[in-house]
Amino acid sequence: MVAIPEYARRALLVLTLGALAAVGCSPLIANGPQQNSYRVQLDDSRQERREIGMLRYCGGLALSDRDPDFGGLSGIEVSADGLRFVAISDKGAVVDGILDYDDAGDLTGARDISVMPLLDIDGTRVKGNRRDSEGLALLPDGRWAVSFERWHRVELYAPSPAGPVTPPLPKLPRPPGVQSAEGNSGLEVLTALPDGRLLVMEEGREENAGLSRAWISGENGWASLSYRGKAPYRPTDAATLPNGDVVVLERRASILGGFGARIVRVPAEQIRPGAELSGTELAVLEQPVTTDNYEGISAVRQPDGKVMLYVVSDDNFWGFQRTLLLMFELKS
Repeated sequence: MVAIPEYARRALLVLTLGALAAVGCSPLIANGPQQNSYRVQLDDSRQERREIGMLRYCGGLALSDRDPDFGGLSGIEVSADGLRFVAISDKGAVVDGILDYDDAGDLTGARDISVMPLLDIDGTRVKGNRRDSEGLALLPDGRWAVSFERWHRVELYAPSPAGPVTPPLPKLPRPPGVQSAEGNSGLEVLTALPDGRLLVMEEGREENAGLSRAWISGENGWASLSYRGKAPYRPTDAATLPNGDVVVLERRASILGGFGARIVRVPAEQIRPGAELSGTELAVLEQPVTTDNYEGISAVRQPDGKVMLYVVSDDNFWGFQRTLLLMFELKS
């Protein structure tokens, strides 16, 4: 979730509504007709556009649901067959649904969306500063992992096709030093490596954009490393590719500049304790490309060997933002 003061929110609202009107779009209206999803273009100014950096656009959606807890999606995992997604929100909810595709393999719709509470250790819904779930990962053994801000921690959950819908498993120790992170700049990034270890990163403070603390789990607890990005972008999520490389999603936000994102590929051989991770830029999502508050990314390898990346946005539960789900093919 992006922390913006109230006066800035109002300014951003005015600017965003004006921008939407300028491109002929309208925000979702809460009391209007229910739309489970509708398709969006990569670039409204060039509707035929497919290529962006090292990615190829393969369809995108704006999602909505009548459940008041729907929204704020900050982490996502798409199933190995690409037909189901599970996401978590920064208000302590688990969202899952079915994805539809056309004959060309482009993403065309989402349906059967359900919203369930994320549970705390006592079996009740997470509340207060314990509910800000940000990162989601599916481990090789079927367990789920979720990272949290504010009360900075990582929790593990039992296997379930619906996602992390059980109470957490026995508590993991907290990464060393993570308690010093600011409330809204903690453990945004989470991915499971092929051997089952977890890689987490903090978003970090705006003034420190470009270098974030990171940790890898192991038999002896957490080991520290760092991630070197590109200011003003800060990391918000990561996904592990079939060969062990990791793609990192970075996001920037400002009142005048709106939202932007970049996707970076980090080689597997870099990912070791004590390292400073850095990678190759795959794509930058900036206007006129369809942009929003992109916070979650998932990677799926198709039977033909193609690797697809799914990117989801956090609408902050603000009516002038959208919950976008975009799909890209990672080009060789």
